[in-house]
Amino acid sequence: MKHASKIFSALSGALLCLVCGLAGAQQAQQPAASAPQARPAAKNLLVGVVDLRAVLQTHPVIVDQIPALSAKLQEEQVALGKAKEDADQKVAKLQKEYNLVIGTPEFEDKVGSVRKEFSDAEFKAREVQQKLVAERTQLLFRAYEDLQKSIEVVAKQNGIIIVHSKIKIAVPENAAVSKEVVALEEADQNTIVWNRPECDITEQVKAQLAVVAGAPKGKAETGGSLNNLGAQAINARAEAGNAPAPARQPAATAARSANAPAASQRR
Repeated sequence: MKHASKIFSALSGALLCLVCGLAGAQQAQQPAASAPQARPAAKNLLVGVVDLRAVLQTHPVIVDQIPALSAKLQEEQVALGKAKEDADQKVAKLQKEYNLVIGTPEFEDKVGSVRKEFSDAEFKAREVQQKLVAERTQLLFRAYEDLQKSIEVVAKQNGIIIVHSKIKIAVPENAAVSKEVVALEEADQNTIVWNRPECDITEQVKAQLAVVAGAPKGKAETGGSLNNLGAQAINARAEAGNAPAPARQPAATAARSANAPAASQRR
């Protein structure tokens, strides 16, 4: 009996230890399962948004150099249009004065020099336009590189691993446009539909850009539209470069193509 009592006592003690151990393990697991997940700290947002247009409009290149280049390009285009108009008027005057028929040797003799002069001027003007567009593209690329560097610095400082683009359309005072129209335009152009306010790093990127590029803080927007910079540069380059070299065309061909409307009127 004594041995049986000892065995029973030992088994009871082991069972009690096992029950206590299981209860302790269950209690240790419960806090871990029910503990709420910690929210990210202010400097650990993971995702950020930035208004690229607003930042670029503070870059010295956009503020000071792009407007001047754009104005020169516009002047060249206007001057070329005026030269073509003057040449067409001279041809029309000669045609009327001598009763010329397009394509005849007499026509070529009278107006060929006028058309050749304009073709040479047009060829030179296209070369100037191409140089201006190339210079503008290089400046825009420089500004874009500075923007990328600034975003990278700010993102690393805040623990951000991805940055999305978001725009905010600035509406001048007393503008003839409603807030509803502005809101719809923003919604149409943004890929971000909502973000926590602290995710917006636009102002931080502006400050960093001032360090990277010497951008004047808070300078007014004067650089014109900055929508889709890459497409702007490509389209402008194509517009200035796609025209054939007019100086290399025969004068007779240039004259016939330029005076097609006059010929149709005569018929």
